Amino acid sequence: MREKATNLIVKHYLKSGQIPWFPGYSVYRQQFIGQTLENLDLMSKFKGVQPLPDGYGFALDERCVEYPWLFAQFDTQPERILDAGSALNHAFLLDRPIWTGKKLHILTLAPETQCYWERGISYLFEDLRQIPVRDNYYDTVVCISTLEHIGFDNRQFTGAGTCEENRPEDFVLAVREMRRTLKPSGRLLLTVPFGRYRNIGTQQVFDGDLLEEAIAAFQPAGVTRTFFCYTEQGWQFADVSECKEKEYVDWIMLPADRRSSQFPKQPDGAAAARAVACVKLEKPA
Repeated sequence: MREKATNLIVKHYLKSGQIPWFPGYSVYRQQFIGQTLENLDLMSKFKGVQPLPDGYGFALDERCVEYPWLFAQFDTQPERILDAGSALNHAFLLDRPIWTGKKLHILTLAPETQCYWERGISYLFEDLRQIPVRDNYYDTVVCISTLEHIGFDNRQFTGAGTCEENRPEDFVLAVREMRRTLKPSGRLLLTVPFGRYRNIGTQQVFDGDLLEEAIAAFQPAGVTRTFFCYTEQGWQFADVSECKEKEYVDWIMLPADRRSSQFPKQPDGAAAARAVACVKLEKPA
């Protein structure tokens, strides 16, 4: 029954013009990402950095490449994982068999509606600039589209006036803290919106210099940079040169009092980022 209802919502959304953030968008996006994660051939392309199908992720935001890229980095080995920013706190992601044998902690600023403690997941409601965990604890830290929010106005996530800041340089403190909590040879799997630099007030869009500053703050033993670029043909692997001038569609990240009532449909169908950097950083042994 639930699957039938989902399919009806998706069908109506697509028939209505497939406009990002309109009713049905979130359901469609979740279904699309779930189907991608279950598609072994498609996931092999993410793992092997091979061209994606034409039209992949048209009119979808960057989560449709960030999540498959992230899951392509996992294997079946037991490990302790910190989700720094609560990007994984969704049933359709946590239902995947890849979590068997893994211990997951989710760190975010404030409690969220969905909570999966019954699965053995631990929640920390803290600031990434001061992680209350001992040194050398985690095997992997995951930070999906979170670093760009550090030091900015995060009231939309917490509802608290104390989270209204303008400290764009503080992402460095968060990177150092995530590194501290990693075991030697541990890894940080990091993604940020990428392209032409912008300070939106609720986040910043990373350019090449800012990305390299984040990498340098980690002092990695090894680093792998992967870039995705959005065009009217959808999402595709790309070189940094193809991404550096991409503009961010900021509507979804604007405070309610600054946001128009409806999403301004883009000629290319973009929903948010038009480029994203996915980086794997390895802590020295």
